[in-house]
This record gives sequence, structure tokens and C-alpha cells, in this order.
Amino acid sequence: RYCSPMNDLLTENFSHLRQLSRNIDARLHSDTATDRVIRNELACMFAVTIVATDEGIVKTTLMDYASRVHPKYFKYVEKDFQKSNARISGNDLKEHSIRFGLSSWEHPNAPKNATTYHRIIAERRPVVERRFRKDMMGSYTSLFQWRNAYAHERSTTATLLDVYEAHRVAQYVVASFVRAFEEG
Repeated sequence: RYCSPMNDLLTENFSHLRQLSRNIDARLHSDTATDRVIRNELACMFAVTIVATDEGIVKTTLMDYASRVHPKYFKYVEKDFQKSNARISGNDLKEHSIRFGLSSWEHPNAPKNATTYHRIIAERRPVVERRFRKDMMGSYTSLFQWRNAYAHERSTTATLLDVYEAHRVAQYVVASFVRAFEEG
């Protein structure tokens, strides 16, 4: 198995999220109306935590890559990310891979301007979706929808299990992004 500082970052962050989910779940077994409200709030907050964690991983990945290219490029990327939150939707990740100049992926089924990131997603997607029986990019998108619903409306129908299961599948999107930037 390939090890790198970025893999350590992924392992540490994803382990933290797994443990957090277990801790929340272990303490919420009663089924009163109040407990259901608390579980829903915690599910929403957990989605916020997951997306924030993924933002941190993406930002660290881009900064690490920029630092390997050139010190001035690193400063530029660092300043760019200070202006706003990391842009990490599925489309943003694809755009980052193009904008940062990852290697092209030439394949008959590859989308226009495809990069190493697109290739890794294309390789992992069938395996992940067969294992979990859930859409990988759909799970990733769901986390953002739940986070936004909570941030703007303070409500969502997602349960803690929904959020955790989406994260279990979506983490492969983030891991693919990290791997693509390690490969270049």
C-alpha cells in the first residue's frame, strides 16, 4: 500500500469522522420527540463537519502541490484560498485538476480536458459503487445539499446514518483528488 503524508492526513481525518459518528450514535438510542430533533440536528452538524473536513483536505492538497511547483505559486494559491472557503463541489474538483495542470487523460470515453483526477475517478467509481451500492458522486453531492439545507434552513430529512453512509462512499472522491495531485 502506498503511503505518503497526504495519505496520513486522509487516514487521520477519516478516522476522526468514523469515531465521531460512533460516539454520537452510541449516545442516542431513545426515541422521544426531543431525541429525534437532537438526532436530526446532530446529523446536520455532522454533514457540516464532514464538508469542512473535506475542504481542509482539498485546501491542503492544493497548497502542497503548489509548494512543489514553485514558492511564488504557493503564495498565490495560499492568498487565493484566504479570500474564500475552498471550492470543493464535484465540478470544482474537476476544475482544480484542470486549472492546476494535472496530466491529461487521453481515453475514448474521457470528457473534454480530462486529467489524472478524471482517470482515477473513472477507475474507482465502479468498484466503490459495486461495494456500497450507492452513487459515488451523488453521495458526495448529498453531503453539500445537507450542509446547505442546515446552514440556510436549519433543517434536513437526513439521518445520522444517511450522512455517515454518504461520507463512507464520498470519501473516495476526496481520496481520488489527493491521489491525482500526488501523481501530477
